Amino acid sequence: MNDKVDIQVFRRRLSVEMEGLTQLEINALAQKVHEKMTEISEENNKLADSSLLAILAALHFAAELEQERRKSAMEQNILERKLEAMAQPLRAALTHVDAS
Repeated sequence: MNDKVDIQVFRRRLSVEMEGLTQLEINALAQKVHEKMTEISEENNKLADSSLLAILAALHFAAELEQERRKSAMEQNILERKLEAMAQPLRAALTHVDAS
């Protein structure tokens, strides 16, 4: 079990516990969220509700995560195709040796 970490995000203080993350990592994530909420707030000066800012920040991070997942899946697919292309001549050579 991890210890609770006190953080401040967009003028709000809270104590959080996140499995598998160090205090330093949690603070770094809190800082990223704070920065994103501040950025959104500055771009939308009429938007003062921190809950809405948090939702918009979460949507931004979710979109970023989805883009990274798609990129990773595409890279995985490319690697699998390259491996298959490399494996075909090896299979053919082994089949030829077995037939001899």
